[in-house]
Amino acid sequence: MTVLDEFLLYLRDFLPSLVGALLIASVGWIGSYWVKRSVDSLVVKVGWDEITWGYVSTFTRYFFLAIMLTAALKQIGFPIESFLVSVGITGIIIGMGARRSIANYFAGLMMLGAKPFGKGDLVEFGPPQQIGFVTHVNLSYTGLLTLDNARIVVPNSVLWRNKIINHSSYDMRVLQIPLAVAYEEDLDWVKDIALERLRTHTAILDDPAPRFKMLEVTAEVERAQLLAWTAAKSVNLYGELITELRKEFADAGLAVTIPAKDISLTGEEYLWQKRAGTQ
Repeated sequence: MTVLDEFLLYLRDFLPSLVGALLIASVGWIGSYWVKRSVDSLVVKVGWDEITWGYVSTFTRYFFLAIMLTAALKQIGFPIESFLVSVGITGIIIGMGARRSIANYFAGLMMLGAKPFGKGDLVEFGPPQQIGFVTHVNLSYTGLLTLDNARIVVPNSVLWRNKIINHSSYDMRVLQIPLAVAYEEDLDWVKDIALERLRTHTAILDDPAPRFKMLEVTAEVERAQLLAWTAAKSVNLYGELITELRKEFADAGLAVTIPAKDISLTGEEYLWQKRAGTQ
């Protein structure tokens, strides 16, 4: 028997197993996409949390794919057990050189449990300070759209080890604007002008109503604070209110300093300062 005859006999015996393995692998590859798309579609229809179920659908896809590929390898007689042992040793070596990537995945799992934000939320983290709307989250990174319309990709490990402020946790948030009124000015007049400006602004909510709160009276100035509630995702509002209130007080001839102290800028305040610095 020639070498060619032996090869043909081997091919005859091996070919059915090879065809079966290819079919199983093909079904696994196509089926994994179908499983993920099915879970994603169900999440959209039912209205479940997209980030949490995004993790679940991705894990389900790769788990299904791993099972089908294992079955395909067994179909052709591949030594799975020995292969897994060698993969385990190789994985340790690779893992030592991919610590950052692994840290991103573990941070993604931690964020999955903590749920510090959802898709579309306005979040802030740092230092250095970064602010934007969450556009995409997976196990390794989070995508943000900044307030000046730039897309940034943040590794999950960076997010997880920093303080995260979610400005969209609730439906509304409060703006606090400090004022310093010269002692000789009519405080009631200042209060009426400020509250009227807030009440007529389209982004300020009627309930709760804007408030004027006295904080301190000294020999030189009277310090007060304006409180106004707005929708959580309203942006560029703080700077707009500051500008309008300054104009109102200037037109009335009132000596009012606004804001009366340094502000820790968040959300739209950050963008307002950034734009003012470039003018």
